[in-house]
Amino acid sequence: MKKFFLFKRKDIDASSSTTSDSGEGLDLLAVSVDHLSFMTASQGRVNIVFNDATIYEENNLLDGESFKKTSVSVACEQGGEAALIDSIMQFISSDRVKTNVMRFDAVEGSTNVREASIQSFSDVVSEVRELPVRRTTKDVSKKTFIGGTSGTAFGTGNVLGGIDFGEDNTPDLDYIETNITESGGNVTGWTNAGSLGSGYNITSVTGTIPLDTSTGRTNNGLNTQAADFDTTDNLALPSNATFKGAFTLYAVVGRSVSDISDNPKLGMMIQGSATSGQGLTLLFADPLDNDSFNMKFSSERGEFVKAPISEGKLIDSNIREDELSRRTAYIFVIVRDRDSNISVFNNDGVRYAFAPAVTNGNSARTDKDLVVKYIGNGLTAQGTKFQGNVARFGVINKDIGISAASNLAKDLASIYTPSN
Repeated sequence: MKKFFLFKRKDIDASSSTTSDSGEGLDLLAVSVDHLSFMTASQGRVNIVFNDATIYEENNLLDGESFKKTSVSVACEQGGEAALIDSIMQFISSDRVKTNVMRFDAVEGSTNVREASIQSFSDVVSEVRELPVRRTTKDVSKKTFIGGTSGTAFGTGNVLGGIDFGEDNTPDLDYIETNITESGGNVTGWTNAGSLGSGYNITSVTGTIPLDTSTGRTNNGLNTQAADFDTTDNLALPSNATFKGAFTLYAVVGRSVSDISDNPKLGMMIQGSATSGQGLTLLFADPLDNDSFNMKFSSERGEFVKAPISEGKLIDSNIREDELSRRTAYIFVIVRDRDSNISVFNNDGVRYAFAPAVTNGNSARTDKDLVVKYIGNGLTAQGTKFQGNVARFGVINKDIGISAASNLAKDLASIYTPSN
């Protein structure tokens, strides 16, 4: 009788996917032991690699690119890596095992393999690749033959501000820190690098917003310059940018170590007015709630949409005792899919907050328009005060997918996280 591996990372929900370059969204995977290629180990983990377990039967790759094989990384006690590999080999080769399925279940925190240590979702990471990698750098490649010529090396990607968004994922809005204009050290505007163009260049500034060029964990919390917003400041777009249906929103916010100690909150960074009397758009963190993302979309007069954080806090103050190890650069990637489910990804590319679709009734609906008018505190009457150093903000008018959203969060983190 055939034997199988069963890897369960999370419960299946509306955002679960069949492939993933990062492990996010691929919540359940079963593979026959016949496809086992090889196993390797790193400290506290065993990596199981499979042959012929991908979604593509043939590929058209650029020179120097390859698809990595499907793999699963499972946790074990440090020092127990060889024992876990041996146990897997014994399971495959023995005719006397009591079960034909070797299970690694991070939801139940259980496994029928004594040498494994499965306690949280991070202990099981399955990757069935969507995109190839460049062998020289090991980075994901998003280049394509489509539209390419010999002069462009068969496609140059879709790069803005150091981020390759991939084919057909060009942001509509993309405010990059290098495009902030200033006078006398204060912000005077912000040029839009997205496809909506100069019609959404920001020139309207309320309050005095310093351009904070003092980088690092003890300064603006980031690796780059940023606009330093206080509770009465905002930058106003020339007109409402309205996004219907699916979208992907991303933001980079810095807080210094001392800022986090004194005031471990963010507030509603993105605000937008809808039709008069029709409600508001408010995203994405209630200053009084560090355990969930709170959102309200256009025409909504009822309660906020809440996306509870599965592990930890939104701001790092309560996670780590040691102030010097606290996170100061915060990456947020928020995706609404075509069914109006909302997922939020953090610096590590982990989907750590989720709000299921609500498309009926008069409260906490997830399907209404996203309206962007202000970065900062444009709707002061709501009392939702934002504080933070903003280095980047953008919106893509589509759901780019779980795997791409996860990679986007990690790419942003690699650019904006300070080294000191």
